[in-house]
Amino acid sequence: MAVLYCAGPGCQRMLSVSVIPGGNPVARADPEHFAVDFLVCTKCRKGFCDRCLPPESAFHKLRSCPECGADLATRAIPHHR
Repeated sequence: MAVLYCAGPGCQRMLSVSVIPGGNPVARADPEHFAVDFLVCTKCRKGFCDRCLPPESAFHKLRSCPECGADLATRAIPHHR
């Protein structure tokens, strides 16, 4: 499991990147601090939780990053260094 922080303005939620089907159970049990549903920019790699970028928002509908305008992808693709 990897954890990223939401890039939404003033957001303190963490984004749970998990290979566990259905998401990490610890993250699911604490929705105030963790998001298991989020979008990540394919260019700048910033992630946005489901509260900062809700499905009804224009950026979510357009799949456009509010920071750089690039495409947004569902969940994160972990970096391997």
